[in-house]
Amino acid sequence: MRIWNRRTPSSRTMLRFLIVLFLMVAKPCSGGHPYPIKIGAIFHDGDELHKRVFEYAVTKLKDERVAPVFELQPIVKWINVSTDSFNTAAAACQLLEEGVAAIFGPGSTHTRGVVSSIAAHFDVPHIEFAWRRIEDAFPPANNVNVHPNSKSVSEAIAEVLKAVEWRQFTAIYKTQDGLSRIQDALLLHGPQDFPVSILHLGDGPDYRHLLKDVASSNKFNIIVDVENPYITDVLRQAREVKLFEDYYNYIITDLDITTTGILDVINESRANITGFRLLTDEIDVISTELNSNIQAEQAILYDSVNMLYDVLEVLYIRNQNSEEPVKIEPTALSCGGTDKYEAGPTILSMIHELTKIGKTTGVMTFDETGQRDFELQIVEIQQKHFVQTAIWDKDGLRFTRSSEERETDTAKSMEDKLFRVTTREGAPFMMEVTDGPTRGIMIDNKWWEGYSIDLIDEIAKMLNFKYKFELVPDGKYGSYNKKTKTWDGLVKRLLDHAADLALCDLTITSERKQAVDFTMPFMNLGISILYRKPEVKPPSLFSFLSPLSTDVWIYMATAYLGVSLMLFIQARMAPSEWDNPHPCNPEPTELENNFNLKNSLWLTIGSLMQQGSDVLPKAPSIRMVAGMWWFFVLIMVSSYTANLAAFLTMTKMEVTIESAEDLAKQTKIKYGAVKGGSTSSFFRDSNFSTYQRMWTAMADAKPSVFTATNDEGVDRVIKGKGDYAFLMESTSIEYREEQNCELTRVGHPLDSKGYGIAMPLNSNYRTMISEAVLKLQEQGVLNKLKKKWWKDHLIATKRSGNCTNQENAEEENSNELGMDNVGGIFLVLWCGCGFAFLIAIFEFLWNVRKVAVEEKITPGEALAAEFKFIVNIRAVTKPVKMAKSSSTTSSAVGGFERAASTGRSMVGSFLRLNILDKFDKENGNNKSNGHKIN
Repeated sequence: MRIWNRRTPSSRTMLRFLIVLFLMVAKPCSGGHPYPIKIGAIFHDGDELHKRVFEYAVTKLKDERVAPVFELQPIVKWINVSTDSFNTAAAACQLLEEGVAAIFGPGSTHTRGVVSSIAAHFDVPHIEFAWRRIEDAFPPANNVNVHPNSKSVSEAIAEVLKAVEWRQFTAIYKTQDGLSRIQDALLLHGPQDFPVSILHLGDGPDYRHLLKDVASSNKFNIIVDVENPYITDVLRQAREVKLFEDYYNYIITDLDITTTGILDVINESRANITGFRLLTDEIDVISTELNSNIQAEQAILYDSVNMLYDVLEVLYIRNQNSEEPVKIEPTALSCGGTDKYEAGPTILSMIHELTKIGKTTGVMTFDETGQRDFELQIVEIQQKHFVQTAIWDKDGLRFTRSSEERETDTAKSMEDKLFRVTTREGAPFMMEVTDGPTRGIMIDNKWWEGYSIDLIDEIAKMLNFKYKFELVPDGKYGSYNKKTKTWDGLVKRLLDHAADLALCDLTITSERKQAVDFTMPFMNLGISILYRKPEVKPPSLFSFLSPLSTDVWIYMATAYLGVSLMLFIQARMAPSEWDNPHPCNPEPTELENNFNLKNSLWLTIGSLMQQGSDVLPKAPSIRMVAGMWWFFVLIMVSSYTANLAAFLTMTKMEVTIESAEDLAKQTKIKYGAVKGGSTSSFFRDSNFSTYQRMWTAMADAKPSVFTATNDEGVDRVIKGKGDYAFLMESTSIEYREEQNCELTRVGHPLDSKGYGIAMPLNSNYRTMISEAVLKLQEQGVLNKLKKKWWKDHLIATKRSGNCTNQENAEEENSNELGMDNVGGIFLVLWCGCGFAFLIAIFEFLWNVRKVAVEEKITPGEALAAEFKFIVNIRAVTKPVKMAKSSSTTSSAVGGFERAASTGRSMVGSFLRLNILDKFDKENGNNKSNGHKIN
């Protein structure tokens, strides 16, 4: 069982106290002198610092122990060549002959296997402090590797890589050990991910030509696995080839990044650097005392010496309470002999059993294979300091810095940064100022304004950073070319890190999200159909006839004539319809019938016009015919009245489209989108059958239906006169509708998506900018900006078509009838009145002719006399008969009576009276002399 828990450092203090107390009591029994225990180490040439640390650890133990039981005596053997197995075996045998309790080292993978085999044969513990490859993870049973488990280190690197969400990266390594450390990270890369580059640096010392290839590859995520002392040279040369600029991200796999001197190498760098720290702050004390920069491997060696001493002390205590104590003191052994170290297996067992809190490398526990468990700090370089952000152990990765702390650090870095914002021209997001005074911002000696500028300005005020705009050189949004595997437009600028943000009407798509990051959408939209409003046909002059078809009107006229003739004929047949013309004469010689042809026609037309008639039937058969006609008129007039309002207010339009399905079903109207844009990509990648047909139709159309810009597509819709429809985002359509009242949006949006601010992958600023966008949305600022640029700005610059006002006016007057609707009715009225007036003139002239003939006067005199009477509006009565004054005038009066009875005009009678007066005056007595005037 374990003596103390590795999570509670106080347990170590308690055990130390108990050991010291026990040793103070047991010291007199031992004669007051500590037992000498020899420990051996094998180092390669050039490992002088290892030797110094090894001897320093022994010296430090002697100084720190109050009552030491043992006195460690270091013995060092040197090997000239790291691959010399023969000399390595000889050195190990020499240590055994000197009677060592354990052997430390060597560090080379080529020689330590020889030492492990020899030590295992004689049960001498072999303690390693250097990296062991994953493929060599199962050493002999007597081996203990105090260095962190290679498999666990590789897993830690992979966990960090997964946390930073790198989709592509370049791995730089120098040795096979380095490649072994990052192999788990490389296995995270799937076949569908972006390609990963693996770069072997070689022997050096000049690595610039290889690092220049990395700089030109546009891959900004780099894993560096280079051991000391080469790491500083590699990083210095990387800085010289511009590999520490903005958006470069590094993971350095050295187990103590704080001791590499990296801060001096990457001074003034804006790259994001993440590393690991195994060592504690106590390593600084050792480095100061030795006047050398202690690295992780030397620190592990230091802790391994302390660990061995603690195990020996614990074993000594157990021997004091055991009936069969184990002999701790080693004896001289020979590689040719059979003797073994008696305490060796027990020491190894206790190393696995105990938990050791190392002074410089933290808690150490060991598994059954002798591999060490450990805890790693994940640190980042922020404001020229190392800041711990997470901890990794066998349970996984856990972050130690709160989101508030991270946001604070990011906010500080934003204040010192000038954000480069790339955009493209397109109303109303970015428009050149060509009218009125200069306003907005200046780009390339031109003034620009728009929604994008206002939005980034609001965000910059909230987050306190500076910005400058640029126009994307190729004017494109950003599409992926599968043949060349490259992007263009705004996305390319971000991938090249030539810009920090991309802001315009850039749609968030899954394909683009594989290449760049997006904030939350600042505007939601969908693909819609832009089409020209159908031309409204003016109402027909005779639209009041529309409720009934032409056939029905003909049938009604035929029915009218037929019923009138039927009334006329049946009335002549019916006895009841023949009446006495003189009711006072009981025995008339003649009978008359009111239903002549004119009266029959008048009855039916009066009923049809719902006005009635003074001629009514009396015979049952005639009444039945009239009743059926009245019933027919009731139904027809009611039907006509019911449909009249709808037909008068209905606007007849051209044949048009109402949805995407309508477009897909027809071939007359062509349709297209911006080439290479998100809209065309939507149809190209859609699995919906309708959209697939539409994409096929667009791709096969000749000439091409695709356009370079939205403006070109809108212009094509206007000039197409209904033969072309353009597929674009609904927000852009709203803006075009406000400008041009001829345009309209057809149907519902085909999808749902949004515009977002794009930035390079894994940008530190994405979260904060997204939160700023969310706050602007909650505060209603985004709605105000949209209203400003979609409506108010158009009105202010007199580019609005006032389509909204027109639509409101049309809606308000939608129930009113204009002259276009009822003009035909007025025309019929005036034409009918005019025709009646012509008939009246004809009757008047015919009467003038008759008067002139009968009265034997000229037509002019007759016309003048008749016209004089017509215009004399004070004449309201006409005498029917003239009184008999004398015999002379009797014949004239008789003639007047006959004229009156035969329907002559009273004007003619008056004319005769004038003639008679003139005749009487000529005879001197105003009496007739018996002449008869005809």
